Amino acid sequence: MRVLYLFLGIVLLFSCTSEKSEEEVVTNKKAVIIEIDSSAYYDSLYAPNALKIDTFFQKRFEEKTFNGTILFGKGNHSIIKKAYGFSTLETKDSLTTASTFQLASASKPFTAIACLMLIEEGKIKLTDSVEQYISNFPYKGITIHQLLSHRSGLSQYTHFCDRPDSIWPDKHKTITNREVIKIIEKYVPIVNYAPNTTFYYCNTNYILLASIIEKVSHQKFETYLKNNIFKPLGMNSTILYNRENKEELINPVNAYNGAYNPYLDIYLNGVVGDKGIYSSVEDLFLFYKGLREGKLISKKSLALIITPKNEKKYNGKNYGYGFRLLALEGKENIVYHTGWWKGFRTYFVMNQELNEVAIVLTNLKRGPFLSVEELGALIDD
Repeated sequence: MRVLYLFLGIVLLFSCTSEKSEEEVVTNKKAVIIEIDSSAYYDSLYAPNALKIDTFFQKRFEEKTFNGTILFGKGNHSIIKKAYGFSTLETKDSLTTASTFQLASASKPFTAIACLMLIEEGKIKLTDSVEQYISNFPYKGITIHQLLSHRSGLSQYTHFCDRPDSIWPDKHKTITNREVIKIIEKYVPIVNYAPNTTFYYCNTNYILLASIIEKVSHQKFETYLKNNIFKPLGMNSTILYNRENKEELINPVNAYNGAYNPYLDIYLNGVVGDKGIYSSVEDLFLFYKGLREGKLISKKSLALIITPKNEKKYNGKNYGYGFRLLALEGKENIVYHTGWWKGFRTYFVMNQELNEVAIVLTNLKRGPFLSVEELGALIDD
């Protein structure tokens, strides 16, 4: 009997040991995770596109019709990011993708986004009139909607401030938004159209918007942009230039005309809202992603911004709030803005449906302007 108990004890012990070992084996098993380098994957996937884009701009650089930086992206991935040429022609300092350029009229999307942010906060309304914020404004019934969509009919400040010379006699002295508004109040320049009758692209609209943003936010326009757009998106190299803060610019480039002569920093560079932002292709890619991901304004507000606000032109072009729109037959709509100012040329082109962006910054006024269609076609397979 004692032998039988001993035998049963050995069997039980063996059984428990065996179960424990099996449990340990199962517990100690580790899942084998295969990690894929997504950057390498996308680089491989879009290598033909990158080659096509690089060939396009390299050819123009060699022909001396392009000097600048580019970034083409899809979703959160950069297809190609490259610099061609020099930031300063006199010293042959090389451009980098961190070099910053004056965006010219491609600054307008930032002004529009700032307005929509304040609208979402309930601080202004699209139907508000300009005289609600600028008390002595001489034109009645012009609304924020009309300023954003270029339907105010106002004259260009670049024209009535420049001529006659008696209006701003010292062209070495910087003129600001506030002083332009004083000129409007004093001289009441003739309007081109009655309000809300037609589309007329006018830079005056966007300096008024910048002044309204200052009034409502109780901040300088550059401070509002920095605190609410640039800094939250990590656009650390982007600065609003006003001719008084040149030392604050980060990696700025010089701009040149077709004869390779540098452009002067003229008195009108003190006016902001319609232009003035210095940025890089890298920072503008962050802006694109921030818009796409709803980090600045809601999807509903973004849809409002890129909805046509004017009569459709024969070539499919239109304007929303701070963005130009292009409807191509049989293709997705393109949302974009270009800019030109004293040697700087800017292209910021988005295809919302395909999550694609093309960003091109140049500091040399040579060769033909690039078309939005050909920039979009460079990304296509």
